[in-house]
Amino acid sequence: MMTLLKYDFRRSWNTLLAGLVILIIVQLGLMIFLSGVTANVLGIMAYVGAGVAIYVKTIKTYAANIRSYNRRLIPVTGLSHVLSPIIFGTICGLGLLLIGFLHAYLYITMKLGLDLSAYIGVNISVAEIWSTLFFAGWIVLFMTIMIFFSISVAGTFRWKTGPWIGIVTFIVLINLLSWLENVIFSGKFSPNDLFQFTEESTGISFSANGVIWSDGRWGTTVFEMALAALLVWGIIYMNTKKVEV
Repeated sequence: MMTLLKYDFRRSWNTLLAGLVILIIVQLGLMIFLSGVTANVLGIMAYVGAGVAIYVKTIKTYAANIRSYNRRLIPVTGLSHVLSPIIFGTICGLGLLLIGFLHAYLYITMKLGLDLSAYIGVNISVAEIWSTLFFAGWIVLFMTIMIFFSISVAGTFRWKTGPWIGIVTFIVLINLLSWLENVIFSGKFSPNDLFQFTEESTGISFSANGVIWSDGRWGTTVFEMALAALLVWGIIYMNTKKVEV
């Protein structure tokens, strides 16, 4: 799998560097020419846009890889072809988060001259922080697996309607999952209750409601994990037996 991962990074290295340079130029331009709320909002939007671009790049990498004849010649398991783009996107995403946190730290401590602990009041335990991060990461991962499955379904059709079949498959998966969770768990899956931000005169407080492990959230997550394993099995089968290069 490391061979596949190295190939993905080597192929996308120039694009990643260009995106990083553009992000730095945009942030410097905002810092120099704008100030206040406008600069902060546009700066956050730039990071969000970079994150979306990384996610789209991950999806496109998988879509290109399953039809690559050269990658089929590499003696690795079918699971490696699924994990490689996921790990690629995860590393890029974590790198972007690290850059964003470093930028925020330097902005708060150096430009604003504020103490970080005083600027951001954290009213949340370590366990809740980890559960919140796990829940957010799982949502992204599970969504990615469903998209990969839909792309593999589309790849089994050589017709021009293949992409449309993949889109329909994704829509059906989303609605079927929502229906099953509402039936099994009484509709207790509510990401909107995950966390709350409160802006005060002393800074910004962050609190979580512990929605993951209470009121059936653990059961929902386990159910999604089982479904994800089934989807991964289907992806491997289609890539090996049905998808033509």
